[in-house]
Amino acid sequence: MIKAPNSRVLFLSLPMRLFYFIILLVCWSSLSHAQNQESKELSGIDELLDELFVVDTLAVLQAYDDLKGGFLYASISFDEQAYFSGRDFDVDQFGLAPSLTYLSSGGTYLFAGGSFYSELDPVWDLFALGAGQFWSIGTEKQWSISASYTYSFLGEDSGGLNTHRLSSSVSYKLNPLQFNVAGGYLFGADPSYYLTSSVTYETTLAQIGDFELIFEPNLYLLFSQQNIIEQVSFFRFTESTVFDRINSQLELPFILDNNTLDITLSYTCNFPNNLFEDEDLSSSGYVSISLGWLIPL
Repeated sequence: MIKAPNSRVLFLSLPMRLFYFIILLVCWSSLSHAQNQESKELSGIDELLDELFVVDTLAVLQAYDDLKGGFLYASISFDEQAYFSGRDFDVDQFGLAPSLTYLSSGGTYLFAGGSFYSELDPVWDLFALGAGQFWSIGTEKQWSISASYTYSFLGEDSGGLNTHRLSSSVSYKLNPLQFNVAGGYLFGADPSYYLTSSVTYETTLAQIGDFELIFEPNLYLLFSQQNIIEQVSFFRFTESTVFDRINSQLELPFILDNNTLDITLSYTCNFPNNLFEDEDLSSSGYVSISLGWLIPL
C-alpha cells in the first residue's frame, strides 16, 4: 500500500507560516520606508541647491546702483534650526552658510559658498562655485536679469544627486516693492527643474548713528520637479514625476546697514506642502543671524 506523504514535510505548520509572514511583512515595511525616505532626502538636498546664491537681491541691487562699480561681498549666516525647503527630516541641528561674491562693474560675478550642518557627517555637506552675468536695464534700472552656472561639491554619500545647475532670474523694482521670478535646471544625475517667485517690501524704520534700521519682509514660493514612489500593491511600487509647490516661506528680517556692514536678525516661517502620502508636515519657524561686509573695488 502506498502511504500518503507526511503533511509536515509538504507544508509548514500554521505557527511557522505566521512567523515567516510577519518577518516578510517587517522586511517589506522597512524597504517601503527606506525607498520613500531616500526619495525625500535626495529631493531635499536638490532643493537646497535651488535656494543658494540669489544674486539679484535688494542688497546687491542697491549696492550695484550706488557704487557704479565692482565690489566684493562676504557674508556668513547662522540658522538655529536647519530646514530643507521647510523640512528638517527629524534632525535637530543648526546650520552655518559662509559665502563670498565678486561683482564687476560690467555685471560679471563669481561666487563661492558652503553649508555646514552640525549633525551631518561630514558636517560640511556642500561647497559650491559659480559664475554668472547680471544686467540692470533701463534708465531707472527697475528691471534686472541674471544668468549663472553653479557646480556643487557634495559629500561622499551624494550618489544620484545633481551637481550642475543652470539658472536665470528676472527682477522688477517698484519702490518700496521688488518682484522676482527665477528658474533653473539641475543636472548631472537625475535632471530636474524648479521655479521660484518672491515679493519683497523694504522700509526704513530709524537712523541709528551711521546705521539705518531696515525692515524687509519677503514672501517666497518654491516649485520643483519631484519623483514620488507610491505603493500600489504588496510587492509593487510606482514612480511618478510631479511639478508642485514644495514650500512657502515668509521671512521677517530686521537689518542694520551702513553701506559697508550689514547685520540681519530674522525670523522665518515655513509652510511646506505635503507631497508624500506618509508626510505629516506642519508649519515651522526659526531664527537666523547674518553678517555681511561690502568692499568697494
